[in-house]
Amino acid sequence: MNEIYANVRSESKYFAGQHQKKPFPVTLVPDGGGYHWQGGSGGHYRTTDLCFFTKEKNLFREFNLSNLSELPQLEITKKAILDGIGEDWSSDYWETIINLADELFTIASNEYESALKREAEESEWY
Repeated sequence: MNEIYANVRSESKYFAGQHQKKPFPVTLVPDGGGYHWQGGSGGHYRTTDLCFFTKEKNLFREFNLSNLSELPQLEITKKAILDGIGEDWSSDYWETIINLADELFTIASNEYESALKREAEESEWY
């Protein structure tokens, strides 16, 4: 398995103080606050704060990593599921899928709001 590297995105609030010349190794460690990536000078980052890389023969190759907690992405997924209704699939199947999507969307929305609140509280401390 290849090691994962990252660097702070220019859009991140951490860019000015924590961007490095070369990507740094990161490790995925699930975190209730959404700061799942450990490594670098900041120690903990959200997926949206980082650009991700693999390293091959001393060259860094960037790759995209989906952030499943992003609300727009979940909204698009839910819409795609709802657009599938009316096809030749069992209604019980679609009812189950829609219920699961609603649960996932609710959990993600709550976590997103909590993360925004924690972030706002943290920024007041500095």
